[in-house]
Amino acid sequence: MNALQVLEPGARAIYTIEVAAQLAQVPRRLIVLYYKHGLVSPVTDPADSGWYFDDEAIRIVRRIESLRSTCGLNLAGIKLVMTLMDEVERLRTELRFHHRI
Repeated sequence: MNALQVLEPGARAIYTIEVAAQLAQVPRRLIVLYYKHGLVSPVTDPADSGWYFDDEAIRIVRRIESLRSTCGLNLAGIKLVMTLMDEVERLRTELRFHHRI
């Protein structure tokens, strides 16, 4: 019996918006909406090179979807929560750095 192998993308993998939408399990239009609201950014300028996203962007889209579905937040609420989550992580990193000194 052959085992199913999961493809592990490289650390620097980038995906078209269509593939990113499939990986994040959302419609393409939602990624565009999240971009317009400043919640997720492509790795290239859409006007110049098209829509390409990395693994971090896919994680962000999944986090947005989780906040929408489990917490019932609107996009403004999601932006606030994500900003606060980023700040908490920054403070944790700073605290770990100072704790080592």
